[in-house]
Amino acid sequence: MTLESPSFRRAVALAAVLLWTACAGSRPVPLAPEAPEPLESATRRVDSGRTRWVLRPSEAYDALCLLNLLRGDAFYTRFYAGEFQRFSALLDAPEQAALAHLTERMAKQGGKMVGPFLTLVFSVTGATTVEGLAATVADDAAWGRMRADFLATSYGKEDGFAVMEDVRKDLGVLLAFLVRVEFPRIWRAEYLPAVEQAIAGLAAKVAPYDVVGWDEQLLGRDLQVEALNAHVLKFAKPHGIRVTGWNFLTDATYPANVTVKTAVHELLHPPFTREGELDAKLKALEADPYFQRLVREHDPAFGYTTAHGLTEEDCAEAIDVYVSEREGLLRTREGRPLTGAEFFRDHDDGIHVLAFVLYEELKRAGPSRGGTYEAFLLGLFEQGVLKPGELERRFRASPGHYPVKALGEASSQTSP
Repeated sequence: MTLESPSFRRAVALAAVLLWTACAGSRPVPLAPEAPEPLESATRRVDSGRTRWVLRPSEAYDALCLLNLLRGDAFYTRFYAGEFQRFSALLDAPEQAALAHLTERMAKQGGKMVGPFLTLVFSVTGATTVEGLAATVADDAAWGRMRADFLATSYGKEDGFAVMEDVRKDLGVLLAFLVRVEFPRIWRAEYLPAVEQAIAGLAAKVAPYDVVGWDEQLLGRDLQVEALNAHVLKFAKPHGIRVTGWNFLTDATYPANVTVKTAVHELLHPPFTREGELDAKLKALEADPYFQRLVREHDPAFGYTTAHGLTEEDCAEAIDVYVSEREGLLRTREGRPLTGAEFFRDHDDGIHVLAFVLYEELKRAGPSRGGTYEAFLLGLFEQGVLKPGELERRFRASPGHYPVKALGEASSQTSP
Protein backbone atom coordinates (compact mmCIF):
# COMPACT_ATOMS: atom_id res chain seq x y z
CA MET A 1 0.00 0.00 0.00
CA THR A 2 1.77 3.17 -1.20
CA LEU A 3 1.21 6.72 0.03
CA GLU A 4 -0.51 7.53 -3.27
CA SER A 5 -2.65 4.42 -3.50
CA PRO A 6 -6.44 4.51 -3.19
CA SER A 7 -6.27 2.04 -0.31
CA PHE A 8 -3.97 4.37 1.63
CA ARG A 9 -6.24 7.36 1.04
CA ARG A 10 -9.25 5.30 2.19
CA ALA A 11 -7.38 4.33 5.36
CA VAL A 12 -6.54 7.97 6.10
CA ALA A 13 -10.15 9.03 5.56
CA LEU A 14 -11.45 6.25 7.81
CA ALA A 15 -8.96 7.13 10.54
CA ALA A 16 -9.96 10.78 10.42
CA VAL A 17 -13.67 10.00 10.61
CA LEU A 18 -13.22 7.55 13.46
CA LEU A 19 -11.13 10.11 15.34
CA TRP A 20 -13.88 12.68 14.99
CA THR A 21 -16.72 10.34 15.96
CA ALA A 22 -14.81 9.16 19.01
CA CYS A 23 -13.93 12.71 20.14
CA ALA A 24 -16.84 14.87 19.06
CA GLY A 25 -16.10 18.47 19.94
CA SER A 26 -12.32 18.10 19.67
CA ARG A 27 -10.37 19.53 16.76
CA PRO A 28 -8.71 16.77 14.73
CA VAL A 29 -5.80 17.50 12.45
CA PRO A 30 -7.24 18.79 9.15
CA LEU A 31 -7.35 16.14 6.46
CA ALA A 32 -5.77 17.13 3.17
CA PRO A 33 -8.10 17.08 0.17
CA GLU A 34 -8.16 13.73 -1.53
CA ALA A 35 -6.70 13.27 -5.00
CA PRO A 36 -9.27 11.09 -6.78
CA GLU A 37 -8.74 9.51 -10.12
CA PRO A 38 -10.00 11.96 -12.73
CA LEU A 39 -13.45 11.22 -14.16
CA GLU A 40 -13.07 13.68 -17.02
CA SER A 41 -13.23 10.84 -19.54
CA ALA A 42 -16.78 10.12 -18.37
CA THR A 43 -17.88 13.76 -18.72
CA ARG A 44 -19.68 14.94 -21.86
CA ARG A 45 -20.28 18.54 -22.98
CA VAL A 46 -23.00 19.54 -25.43
CA ASP A 47 -23.97 23.04 -26.59
CA SER A 48 -27.59 23.87 -27.39
CA GLY A 49 -28.42 27.53 -27.92
CA ARG A 50 -28.19 29.27 -24.53
CA THR A 51 -27.57 25.93 -22.81
CA ARG A 52 -24.13 24.42 -22.28
CA TRP A 53 -24.88 20.92 -21.02
CA VAL A 54 -22.25 19.18 -18.86
CA LEU A 55 -23.09 15.54 -18.06
CA ARG A 56 -20.96 13.91 -15.37
CA PRO A 57 -20.95 11.12 -12.73
CA SER A 58 -20.51 11.71 -8.99
CA GLU A 59 -19.29 9.25 -6.40
CA ALA A 60 -20.08 11.73 -3.60
CA TYR A 61 -23.72 12.34 -4.54
CA ASP A 62 -24.28 8.61 -5.09
CA ALA A 63 -22.81 7.92 -1.65
CA LEU A 64 -25.19 10.36 0.03
CA CYS A 65 -28.16 8.92 -1.82
CA LEU A 66 -27.08 5.42 -0.75
CA LEU A 67 -27.00 6.52 2.90
CA ASN A 68 -30.57 7.68 2.47
CA LEU A 69 -31.48 4.29 0.95
CA LEU A 70 -29.96 2.46 3.92
CA ARG A 71 -32.56 4.03 6.23
CA GLY A 72 -34.91 1.38 4.84
CA ASP A 73 -37.71 3.70 3.70
CA ALA A 74 -39.91 1.79 1.24
CA PHE A 75 -40.20 5.00 -0.79
CA TYR A 76 -36.60 4.20 -1.90
CA THR A 77 -36.02 0.49 -1.30
CA ARG A 78 -38.67 -0.41 -3.91
CA PHE A 79 -36.26 0.89 -6.55
CA TYR A 80 -33.07 -0.65 -5.13
CA ALA A 81 -34.08 -3.84 -3.32
CA GLY A 82 -30.92 -5.72 -4.22
CA GLU A 83 -28.55 -2.89 -3.32
CA PHE A 84 -30.39 -2.28 -0.06
CA GLN A 85 -30.06 -5.91 0.97
CA ARG A 86 -26.41 -6.02 -0.07
CA PHE A 87 -25.25 -3.02 1.97
CA SER A 88 -27.70 -3.16 4.89
CA ALA A 89 -26.48 -6.69 5.67
CA LEU A 90 -23.07 -5.14 6.46
CA LEU A 91 -24.36 -2.59 8.96
CA ASP A 92 -23.23 -2.95 12.56
CA ALA A 93 -25.08 -1.64 15.62
CA PRO A 94 -23.42 1.84 15.65
CA GLU A 95 -24.33 2.38 12.00
CA GLN A 96 -27.91 1.22 12.53
CA ALA A 97 -28.19 3.66 15.46
CA ALA A 98 -26.79 6.46 13.30
CA LEU A 99 -29.34 5.77 10.56
CA ALA A 100 -32.16 5.71 13.13
CA HIS A 101 -31.10 9.07 14.56
CA LEU A 102 -30.64 10.55 11.08
CA THR A 103 -34.21 9.51 10.25
CA GLU A 104 -35.64 10.81 13.51
CA ARG A 105 -33.85 14.16 13.48
CA MET A 106 -33.76 15.02 9.78
CA ALA A 107 -36.85 13.33 8.34
CA LYS A 108 -39.36 13.18 11.21
CA GLN A 109 -38.44 16.22 13.29
CA GLY A 110 -36.85 18.33 10.57
CA GLY A 111 -39.31 17.46 7.80
CA LYS A 112 -36.50 17.00 5.28
CA MET A 113 -36.16 14.52 2.45
CA VAL A 114 -32.90 13.06 3.69
CA GLY A 115 -31.10 12.26 0.43
CA PRO A 116 -32.01 15.49 -1.37
CA PHE A 117 -31.21 17.61 1.69
CA LEU A 118 -27.80 15.99 2.28
CA THR A 119 -26.81 16.42 -1.36
CA LEU A 120 -28.00 20.03 -1.27
CA VAL A 121 -25.92 20.91 1.79
CA PHE A 122 -22.75 19.08 0.78
CA SER A 123 -22.94 20.53 -2.73
CA VAL A 124 -21.44 23.78 -1.45
CA THR A 125 -18.19 21.93 -0.68
CA GLY A 126 -17.50 20.66 -4.19
CA ALA A 127 -16.62 17.23 -2.76
CA THR A 128 -16.58 14.55 -5.45
CA THR A 129 -15.77 11.41 -3.46
CA VAL A 130 -16.56 9.67 -0.18
CA GLU A 131 -13.15 10.74 1.06
CA GLY A 132 -14.01 14.35 0.36
CA LEU A 133 -17.27 14.05 2.26
CA ALA A 134 -15.48 12.36 5.17
CA ALA A 135 -12.86 15.12 5.25
CA THR A 136 -15.58 17.75 5.60
CA VAL A 137 -17.29 15.93 8.45
CA ALA A 138 -14.06 15.12 10.28
CA ASP A 139 -12.44 18.56 10.19
CA ASP A 140 -13.94 21.44 12.20
CA ALA A 141 -12.58 24.06 9.81
CA ALA A 142 -14.00 22.31 6.73
CA TRP A 143 -17.33 21.78 8.49
CA GLY A 144 -17.42 25.44 9.45
CA ARG A 145 -16.78 26.49 5.84
CA MET A 146 -19.63 24.27 4.67
CA ARG A 147 -21.93 25.76 7.30
CA ALA A 148 -21.06 29.33 6.33
CA ASP A 149 -21.32 28.66 2.59
CA PHE A 150 -24.67 26.91 2.94
CA LEU A 151 -26.15 29.59 5.19
CA ALA A 152 -25.19 32.15 2.55
CA THR A 153 -27.49 30.46 0.01
CA SER A 154 -31.22 31.04 -0.26
CA TYR A 155 -31.71 27.45 0.95
CA GLY A 156 -29.62 28.05 4.04
CA LYS A 157 -31.45 31.25 4.86
CA GLU A 158 -34.70 29.25 4.93
CA ASP A 159 -33.55 25.95 6.45
CA GLY A 160 -30.66 26.92 8.71
CA PHE A 161 -28.01 24.42 9.80
CA ALA A 162 -29.25 23.08 13.14
CA VAL A 163 -30.32 19.73 11.73
CA MET A 164 -26.90 19.18 10.16
CA GLU A 165 -25.16 19.97 13.45
CA ASP A 166 -27.33 17.41 15.21
CA VAL A 167 -26.50 14.61 12.74
CA ARG A 168 -22.81 15.39 12.21
CA LYS A 169 -21.67 12.48 14.36
CA ASP A 170 -24.10 10.15 12.55
CA LEU A 171 -22.66 11.22 9.20
CA GLY A 172 -19.17 10.50 10.46
CA VAL A 173 -20.19 6.97 11.46
CA LEU A 174 -21.97 6.34 8.15
CA LEU A 175 -19.21 7.69 5.92
CA ALA A 176 -16.72 5.54 7.82
CA PHE A 177 -19.00 2.60 7.05
CA LEU A 178 -18.85 3.38 3.31
CA VAL A 179 -15.07 3.46 3.52
CA ARG A 180 -15.01 0.19 5.49
CA VAL A 181 -17.15 -1.69 2.96
CA GLU A 182 -15.13 -0.19 0.07
CA PHE A 183 -18.03 1.62 -1.54
CA PRO A 184 -15.70 3.86 -3.62
CA ARG A 185 -14.13 0.79 -5.22
CA ILE A 186 -17.51 -0.86 -5.76
CA TRP A 187 -18.93 2.34 -7.25
CA ARG A 188 -16.11 2.63 -9.77
CA ALA A 189 -16.00 -1.05 -10.66
CA GLU A 190 -19.73 -1.91 -10.71
CA TYR A 191 -21.81 1.25 -11.06
CA LEU A 192 -19.68 3.75 -12.96
CA PRO A 193 -19.61 1.78 -16.25
CA ALA A 194 -23.43 1.87 -16.51
CA VAL A 195 -23.47 5.55 -15.56
CA GLU A 196 -20.87 6.30 -18.23
CA GLN A 197 -22.97 4.49 -20.80
CA ALA A 198 -26.03 6.49 -19.75
CA ILE A 199 -24.08 9.73 -20.03
CA ALA A 200 -22.93 8.88 -23.53
CA GLY A 201 -26.51 8.14 -24.54
CA LEU A 202 -27.78 11.39 -23.04
CA ALA A 203 -25.09 13.41 -24.78
CA ALA A 204 -26.40 12.18 -28.12
CA LYS A 205 -29.95 13.27 -27.26
CA VAL A 206 -29.86 16.60 -25.38
CA ALA A 207 -28.56 18.80 -28.21
CA PRO A 208 -32.05 19.94 -29.38
CA TYR A 209 -33.06 21.08 -25.89
CA ASP A 210 -32.22 24.69 -25.00
CA VAL A 211 -33.62 24.54 -21.49
CA VAL A 212 -31.92 27.73 -20.33
CA GLY A 213 -33.40 29.69 -23.22
CA TRP A 214 -36.88 28.28 -22.61
CA ASP A 215 -36.85 29.20 -18.92
CA GLU A 216 -35.42 32.65 -19.52
CA GLN A 217 -38.29 33.38 -21.91
CA LEU A 218 -40.91 32.48 -19.28
CA LEU A 219 -39.11 34.13 -16.36
CA GLY A 220 -38.44 37.31 -18.31
CA ARG A 221 -34.84 37.55 -17.15
CA ASP A 222 -31.34 36.26 -17.86
CA LEU A 223 -30.34 33.27 -15.75
CA GLN A 224 -26.61 33.77 -16.38
CA VAL A 225 -25.93 30.04 -16.60
CA GLU A 226 -22.41 29.45 -17.87
CA ALA A 227 -22.83 25.68 -17.72
CA LEU A 228 -25.67 23.40 -16.65
CA ASN A 229 -24.24 20.43 -14.77
CA ALA A 230 -26.31 17.25 -14.81
CA HIS A 231 -24.82 14.75 -12.34
CA VAL A 232 -25.97 11.33 -13.53
CA LEU A 233 -26.29 8.89 -10.62
CA LYS A 234 -26.88 5.25 -9.80
CA PHE A 235 -29.03 6.03 -6.72
CA ALA A 236 -31.11 9.14 -7.57
CA LYS A 237 -34.51 7.46 -8.04
CA PRO A 238 -37.25 8.50 -7.68
CA HIS A 239 -35.99 12.09 -7.60
CA GLY A 240 -34.60 14.81 -9.77
CA ILE A 241 -32.71 16.98 -7.28
CA ARG A 242 -31.57 20.60 -7.41
CA VAL A 243 -28.38 21.37 -5.52
CA THR A 244 -26.52 24.66 -5.21
CA GLY A 245 -25.22 26.47 -8.25
CA TRP A 246 -26.39 25.43 -11.71
CA ASN A 247 -26.27 21.76 -10.76
CA PHE A 248 -28.90 19.05 -10.57
CA LEU A 249 -28.97 15.29 -10.04
CA THR A 250 -30.67 12.76 -12.27
CA ASP A 251 -30.73 8.97 -12.51
CA ALA A 252 -28.85 6.90 -15.07
CA THR A 253 -32.00 4.89 -15.83
CA TYR A 254 -34.19 7.87 -16.68
CA PRO A 255 -35.05 8.38 -20.36
CA ALA A 256 -33.74 11.59 -21.91
CA ASN A 257 -37.08 13.38 -21.75
CA VAL A 258 -37.18 12.93 -17.95
CA THR A 259 -33.67 14.32 -17.48
CA VAL A 260 -34.40 17.26 -19.79
CA LYS A 261 -37.65 17.96 -17.95
CA THR A 262 -35.75 17.80 -14.67
CA ALA A 263 -33.34 20.41 -16.02
CA VAL A 264 -36.22 22.65 -17.07
CA HIS A 265 -37.63 22.40 -13.55
CA GLU A 266 -34.51 22.66 -11.42
CA LEU A 267 -33.25 25.76 -13.24
CA LEU A 268 -36.37 27.52 -11.96
CA HIS A 269 -35.47 27.27 -8.27
CA PRO A 270 -36.06 29.84 -7.01
CA PRO A 271 -38.34 31.28 -9.71
CA PHE A 272 -38.19 34.75 -8.14
CA THR A 273 -37.05 36.58 -5.04
CA ARG A 274 -39.85 36.68 -2.48
CA GLU A 275 -40.01 40.26 -1.32
CA GLY A 276 -42.28 43.28 -1.15
CA GLU A 277 -45.79 43.17 -2.57
CA LEU A 278 -45.43 39.73 -4.13
CA ASP A 279 -44.26 38.19 -0.86
CA ALA A 280 -47.19 39.72 1.02
CA LYS A 281 -49.71 38.45 -1.51
CA LEU A 282 -48.22 34.95 -1.54
CA LYS A 283 -48.35 34.81 2.26
CA ALA A 284 -52.04 35.68 2.14
CA LEU A 285 -52.62 32.98 -0.46
CA GLU A 286 -50.74 30.45 1.67
CA ALA A 287 -53.29 31.02 4.44
CA ASP A 288 -56.05 29.76 2.13
CA PRO A 289 -57.71 26.78 3.93
CA TYR A 290 -57.49 24.52 0.89
CA PHE A 291 -53.81 25.31 0.40
CA GLN A 292 -53.19 24.64 4.09
CA ARG A 293 -54.84 21.23 3.72
CA LEU A 294 -52.52 20.45 0.82
CA VAL A 295 -49.52 21.32 2.99
CA ARG A 296 -50.68 19.32 6.03
CA GLU A 297 -52.43 16.27 4.64
CA HIS A 298 -50.20 14.99 1.83
CA ASP A 299 -47.66 12.19 2.21
CA PRO A 300 -44.54 13.87 3.69
CA ALA A 301 -42.36 11.53 1.63
CA PHE A 302 -43.02 13.92 -1.27
CA GLY A 303 -41.50 16.83 0.68
CA TYR A 304 -43.09 20.31 0.61
CA THR A 305 -44.11 20.18 4.27
CA THR A 306 -44.14 23.99 4.64
CA ALA A 307 -46.38 26.48 2.89
CA HIS A 308 -43.35 28.42 1.67
CA GLY A 309 -41.80 25.29 0.18
CA LEU A 310 -44.97 24.18 -1.57
CA THR A 311 -45.51 27.66 -3.00
CA GLU A 312 -42.01 27.82 -4.49
CA GLU A 313 -42.39 24.33 -5.93
CA ASP A 314 -45.76 25.15 -7.46
CA CYS A 315 -44.60 28.41 -8.99
CA ALA A 316 -41.67 26.57 -10.58
CA GLU A 317 -43.70 23.54 -11.61
CA ALA A 318 -46.27 25.65 -13.47
CA ILE A 319 -43.57 26.86 -15.87
CA ASP A 320 -41.96 23.41 -15.99
CA VAL A 321 -45.16 21.63 -17.04
CA TYR A 322 -46.17 24.37 -19.49
CA VAL A 323 -42.78 24.20 -21.23
CA SER A 324 -42.51 20.42 -21.03
CA GLU A 325 -45.94 19.90 -22.56
CA ARG A 326 -45.11 22.35 -25.35
CA GLU A 327 -41.80 20.63 -26.11
CA GLY A 328 -43.18 17.07 -25.98
CA LEU A 329 -41.36 16.10 -22.78
CA LEU A 330 -44.43 14.93 -20.85
CA ARG A 331 -44.76 11.21 -21.55
CA THR A 332 -45.80 7.99 -19.88
CA ARG A 333 -43.28 5.20 -19.32
CA GLU A 334 -44.56 3.69 -22.56
CA GLY A 335 -43.89 6.94 -24.44
CA ARG A 336 -47.47 8.19 -24.80
CA PRO A 337 -47.75 11.99 -24.67
CA LEU A 338 -49.35 13.40 -21.52
CA THR A 339 -51.31 16.60 -21.11
CA GLY A 340 -50.45 18.93 -18.28
CA ALA A 341 -53.72 18.07 -16.53
CA GLU A 342 -52.90 14.35 -16.68
CA PHE A 343 -49.45 15.03 -15.26
CA PHE A 344 -50.75 17.10 -12.34
CA ARG A 345 -53.39 14.49 -11.49
CA ASP A 346 -50.82 11.74 -10.99
CA HIS A 347 -47.75 13.65 -9.80
CA ASP A 348 -47.22 13.66 -5.99
CA ASP A 349 -50.82 12.50 -5.48
CA GLY A 350 -52.12 15.68 -7.11
CA ILE A 351 -50.99 18.15 -4.42
CA HIS A 352 -49.78 20.84 -6.83
CA VAL A 353 -53.15 22.54 -7.25
CA LEU A 354 -51.68 26.04 -7.29
CA ALA A 355 -49.24 24.94 -9.99
CA PHE A 356 -52.14 23.63 -12.07
CA VAL A 357 -53.98 26.96 -11.80
CA LEU A 358 -50.83 28.88 -12.81
CA TYR A 359 -50.12 26.45 -15.66
CA GLU A 360 -53.57 27.06 -17.10
CA GLU A 361 -53.02 30.82 -16.91
CA LEU A 362 -49.67 30.47 -18.69
CA LYS A 363 -51.41 28.55 -21.46
CA ARG A 364 -54.11 31.20 -21.64
CA ALA A 365 -51.52 34.00 -21.90
CA GLY A 366 -49.62 32.11 -24.61
CA PRO A 367 -46.07 32.52 -25.95
CA SER A 368 -46.50 36.23 -26.66
CA ARG A 369 -46.70 37.08 -22.95
CA GLY A 370 -44.09 39.66 -22.05
CA GLY A 371 -42.66 40.93 -18.78
CA THR A 372 -41.34 39.07 -15.79
CA TYR A 373 -42.88 36.10 -14.04
CA GLU A 374 -43.27 38.25 -10.92
CA ALA A 375 -45.33 40.78 -12.87
CA PHE A 376 -47.42 37.96 -14.31
CA LEU A 377 -48.22 36.66 -10.82
CA LEU A 378 -49.06 40.11 -9.50
CA GLY A 379 -51.40 40.52 -12.45
CA LEU A 380 -53.20 37.31 -11.51
CA PHE A 381 -53.73 38.66 -8.00
CA GLU A 382 -55.08 41.93 -9.38
CA GLN A 383 -57.46 40.07 -11.72
CA GLY A 384 -58.80 37.95 -8.86
CA VAL A 385 -57.47 34.69 -10.34
CA LEU A 386 -55.38 34.19 -7.19
CA LYS A 387 -57.67 35.15 -4.35
CA PRO A 388 -57.09 33.92 -0.81
CA GLY A 389 -59.97 31.73 0.31
CA GLU A 390 -61.02 30.82 -3.23
CA LEU A 391 -58.25 28.51 -4.44
CA GLU A 392 -60.46 25.42 -4.32
CA ARG A 393 -63.30 27.14 -6.16
CA ARG A 394 -60.90 28.40 -8.85
CA PHE A 395 -59.39 24.94 -9.23
CA ARG A 396 -62.73 23.15 -9.53
CA ALA A 397 -64.03 25.71 -12.04
CA SER A 398 -61.48 24.45 -14.56
CA PRO A 399 -62.69 21.72 -16.97
CA GLY A 400 -59.31 20.03 -16.47
CA HIS A 401 -59.47 19.78 -12.69
CA TYR A 402 -58.92 16.38 -11.10
CA PRO A 403 -59.58 14.59 -7.79
CA VAL A 404 -56.71 15.26 -5.39
CA LYS A 405 -55.65 11.85 -4.16
CA ALA A 406 -53.57 13.36 -1.35
CA LEU A 407 -56.77 14.71 0.20
CA GLY A 408 -58.74 11.50 -0.28
CA GLU A 409 -60.94 12.98 -2.98
CA ALA A 410 -62.90 10.27 -4.82
CA SER A 411 -62.34 9.85 -8.56
CA SER A 412 -66.06 10.21 -9.18
CA GLN A 413 -66.11 13.69 -7.60
CA THR A 414 -67.48 16.34 -9.94
CA SER A 415 -67.20 20.08 -9.94
CA PRO A 416 -70.01 22.08 -8.34
